[in-house]
Amino acid sequence: MKKSALIGVAATAAATLLLAACSSSGTTTESSAAASAAPAASVAPAEPAASAAAASCEPLNIHLVVAKTGIISPFDVEPAQAFEMAIDEMNAAGGICGQQATYTWTDTKSDPALTTQIAEEAVAAGANIIVTTCDFDFAAPAATVAQANNIPALSLCLGDRKGTDLVTIGPMSLSPSPGNAFKGSAAAEFAYNTKGWKTAYVLQDDLLEYTKSLGAYFKGRFAELGGTLVGEDVFTGNEQLDPSVNVTRLRDAAANADVIIIPSVVPAATTMIKAIRDAGIDTPIMMPGAAVDGTLVTGSIPDISDFYSLPFACMPAYCEGDPNPNVKVFSDAFTAKWGAPPTLAYPVLSYELAKALGAAVEQAQATDGPAIINAFETLPATDYLTGPIKWSPFCHHTTGRLQRVVEYQNGKAKFVMLITPEKIATIDPGNPCETAQ
Repeated sequence: MKKSALIGVAATAAATLLLAACSSSGTTTESSAAASAAPAASVAPAEPAASAAAASCEPLNIHLVVAKTGIISPFDVEPAQAFEMAIDEMNAAGGICGQQATYTWTDTKSDPALTTQIAEEAVAAGANIIVTTCDFDFAAPAATVAQANNIPALSLCLGDRKGTDLVTIGPMSLSPSPGNAFKGSAAAEFAYNTKGWKTAYVLQDDLLEYTKSLGAYFKGRFAELGGTLVGEDVFTGNEQLDPSVNVTRLRDAAANADVIIIPSVVPAATTMIKAIRDAGIDTPIMMPGAAVDGTLVTGSIPDISDFYSLPFACMPAYCEGDPNPNVKVFSDAFTAKWGAPPTLAYPVLSYELAKALGAAVEQAQATDGPAIINAFETLPATDYLTGPIKWSPFCHHTTGRLQRVVEYQNGKAKFVMLITPEKIATIDPGNPCETAQ
């Protein structure tokens, strides 16, 4: 399922992320309790207590089938590091179900064909957990292999419903994201109810399932609220992107739009945003999700203003004012462990995912796939880092999450509000991911 490539990631952004990667040579890193030091601080609730009964569990053999290099690596590296950090914390506290968990991270190089091969090798190596990438299109090859072998496929942070609807991949696939139905609907409610934006122009990136579904749910909820689209255009955020044609079409319509919505990912999104501002269009711009956020934005547009995004935390490296003090504690611990602070918000999701995995294994008192997935579905709502979350048995994404809204002015980001949508847009009746909130 080869997808068109994204625009080449800016060298400086990729270098910043990859300097903190586990290994600068080779494709695999391994860790165990003996080899891993605990981070400077733990931000989760009390770790699961090891017990004599728990010792009957098999050790977790976790294989991270995610990117260290290539076009998806900016969204994988820090989340994978946060996942490892949480596992190290639980190992240092006595292990998971009385056992020390081990993990191996093999670089997929953002190549779907290689991803399938690495996932098959992980199965052959005895993996009982496969961790997949942050995006559905790149995660699906590994998740499909995991599903075929009844192994949980835990995505670091994918948002498209196809990764969690229990059908497209299957019931073994799970993500800590609340999903694009949640995020797109929340963005529409913030636009219409909070900002009073009644008209919108949607500039849709059609490269990924993530970007397409995010835009669809924004439009659906915005229309339900009474909002009007004054224009809509499409671009494909690959290396051939020339934003000039889209910006020319946008110019006249922008005068009638209260907000420009760009469901996209970096670096295509920042290329488009910069072209819009360079054309003298100063209409507010919003990304109805978390993929266009953090230093991946400010590194490309240092003076970005009137821009809004919906990340999962307001990270101290680039943003002020997150209401949950655990976010700074997490950022400090991440910095102490990896030598640089998290530069986007996705690592909070993967940290919470790892902590929930530990809780699920403790609850199941087992490490076989169906038992772990059943435990995820029945875990009580728990605040692992950014607020109480739980997993739905009908759609394997988190429910109850408090989404952040962040505003950028003059290159500085600040927390605006927490938001949970009052209603999820209805664009795919019968899809469980629309009702499992």
